[in-house]
Amino acid sequence: LAQFMQVTMSNHKSTESAIKNLEIQVGQLAKQLAENSSSTFGANTEKNPKEEYKAVMTRGRKVILIEDEERTIKNNQELVVEEEEEKKETEE
Repeated sequence: LAQFMQVTMSNHKSTESAIKNLEIQVGQLAKQLAENSSSTFGANTEKNPKEEYKAVMTRGRKVILIEDEERTIKNNQELVVEEEEEKKETEE
């Protein structure tokens, strides 16, 4: 009977420590969710960390670039050249 009580107490202590660890982990997850849920969009969005491109393609296949003016002009010129090359290839 004494041995059974010792084994039971040992199991009880290990169960308590496991529950305590789970409580800590759930608290950490709740904190992360609270910090991440402040964004305006859903699950898989992220800010543009490299600040490379900020572009939107409309249904009419027009590309709207949101950059400084020099970069926008350069990119628009490249797009026009690419579009003209594509038109030439399709005409041939």
